[in-house]
Amino acid sequence: MSRGRQQPARALVADIGGTNARFALACLETLDLTQTRQFLCSDYPTLAGAACAYLQGLKEPPRHGALAVAAPVVDEEVSFTNSPWSATGVELRRATGLDHLLLLNDFEALALSLPYLRGEELHQIGGAEPAPHATRLVLGPGTGIGVAGLVWSGSGWVAVPGEGGHMSFAAQSPREVELTMRLRSGREHLSVERVLSGPGLAGLYGAIAASHGKPAEPLPTSEVLTRALAGDDGIAVETLETFVTWLGRFAGDAALVFGARGGVYLGGGIAPRMLQALSTGAFRQAFEAKGRMRSLLAPIPVKVILAEFATLKGAAAALRARLARGDEPAPALT
Repeated sequence: MSRGRQQPARALVADIGGTNARFALACLETLDLTQTRQFLCSDYPTLAGAACAYLQGLKEPPRHGALAVAAPVVDEEVSFTNSPWSATGVELRRATGLDHLLLLNDFEALALSLPYLRGEELHQIGGAEPAPHATRLVLGPGTGIGVAGLVWSGSGWVAVPGEGGHMSFAAQSPREVELTMRLRSGREHLSVERVLSGPGLAGLYGAIAASHGKPAEPLPTSEVLTRALAGDDGIAVETLETFVTWLGRFAGDAALVFGARGGVYLGGGIAPRMLQALSTGAFRQAFEAKGRMRSLLAPIPVKVILAEFATLKGAAAALRARLARGDEPAPALT
């Protein structure tokens, strides 16, 4: 698209995770979303199949799209970490019939949504008001855990995607060593996302139960959370307390890596469900407990993203920016 050419009024946007695939139509002028639908990834053999199922339900399919995926995007190739899906930009454009398609990491898209989130879409946990253009960080547990930065360039915000969830998980006490050894059993490497994710929470419940000599009842993540928040299952309560502490520690570590004086934002589907636990003080204490760097972290606000479709809005913002620069996403091949 040449500079000055009118942008398309609407586009397909998607947030593709390891469990769910969310699609919507986005107005590229306002970033408003319509016709939002969610699919279970397990119901479709391919990403292209899920995208086509959504597009077939539209009377007037758009010609442009942006797909935010829970995987690294390298040379327009995607191989999901927590899903059997893989795809290339060429395959997706051919299958969907889109004229142009942008592929980006899901937390890259979530980072790009931050400037557009309203006050009521955020819940702050400690810290002060950040400088307007200071670097921001977004991370969050879901099927895995995503990490991305947002840096001010002087003319706009630039997202910095990464794979911080695959850093090695570190224990800091004999009790934590015991638990991490149980969690690592049978694995060559214990990454952060093996612990700080939905499946990680369920696995931690089993490890804590076993450490107390109790049967490790297999429970889904939602049930562990429900029991912990109700307070009627001591193992679940201890699991959530441990999870919150470890999440706070990791968020503080990541804030130091990025120099995120503009704030740390918690995304994903799990954090909003545990607002009460995150606000008790253990999370914030672990976040700031960095020795000589405590004074640097103390004023950094942590904000939980309450907006349900922030990643979709960020995908739309990314596509709008690409088109405004005249740097149009790659076209379909015939």
